Amino acid sequence: MKKTLIALAAVAATGAAFAQSSVTLYGVADIGLQDTNAPGTKVQLNSSKTMNNGSSRWGLRGTEDLGGGLKAGFNFEAQVWLDDGAVKESTALKPKQGNYFDRAAYMTLSGGFGELSLGRRLNPALYTAAAWELTGAANYSAGLSQFGAGLAGARTSDMIMYTSPNMNGFVVQFGHRLKGDNGTKASNDLSLRYAQGPLSVAFNYNNNAGNPGNNKHLGASYDFGGFKLAGAWIDPAGAAKGFAIGGTVKVGTVSLTADFARDTNADDTDFVLEAKYPLSKRTFAYAAYLQDGKKKPGALGATPAKNINGFGLGIRHNF
Repeated sequence: MKKTLIALAAVAATGAAFAQSSVTLYGVADIGLQDTNAPGTKVQLNSSKTMNNGSSRWGLRGTEDLGGGLKAGFNFEAQVWLDDGAVKESTALKPKQGNYFDRAAYMTLSGGFGELSLGRRLNPALYTAAAWELTGAANYSAGLSQFGAGLAGARTSDMIMYTSPNMNGFVVQFGHRLKGDNGTKASNDLSLRYAQGPLSVAFNYNNNAGNPGNNKHLGASYDFGGFKLAGAWIDPAGAAKGFAIGGTVKVGTVSLTADFARDTNADDTDFVLEAKYPLSKRTFAYAAYLQDGKKKPGALGATPAKNINGFGLGIRHNF
């Protein structure tokens, strides 16, 4: 009888622990047609490529209440290519076999102090760009096409990252990669972001690639209601330097965006035209045109002797 009572108490304690934990399955399904005039390309059905709005993926995230205001969490995320069902690397949007949870694999500890995370995840530089960029940092973003190297890639492995609490719209985020994980030297990635009402402003400084020099950019957006305006000053390491500017207008339920990104040193301009039509709260259809300037290699995978044009028509579902 005594053993039975002990067993029941253990089961009850386990149930209480599980009640304080949660695991969520989430993801994105994005597929569409892509056509470019880059050498050797043709019309294709694609998922997770440049002319898709986003990269298809699935992931698991969970939290456990540790008590005293503390929570432990985790996030694992893998890329899925809907055209053939493969799970492949997200790096550079190329279909190479790679680490299964290439998009995210990290743990967190959070509380009133903010959040500390350890592992591979989106870096502060990309969060900075997404704070003002008009397409939501879509795969076909003109800014990412032109100055993607200035973000030191979208993700960083072996990263120790701190995110502050939201202080009346202001958030500080700092990522650090130790010298032992970075090869030649430690790297840092600092993001300062403010978003309150219609205004969003964000600044980033990083040397995340571990290369000489550093990357800086400052961007802002303002929503006037039916029209949203955004712009940024961008100064990556090396010779590149320039700006981005664009606007989004609502026509009924359709969102129309025009966004330009210019490298003033290379005399090179990329621009994107995008239309999005909501089918529900979680699903939308989109059409996009990206022109990759002819002065330097870009997102569409060619070293242009002429402007490279990409067209995309697809559908995206978030779950």
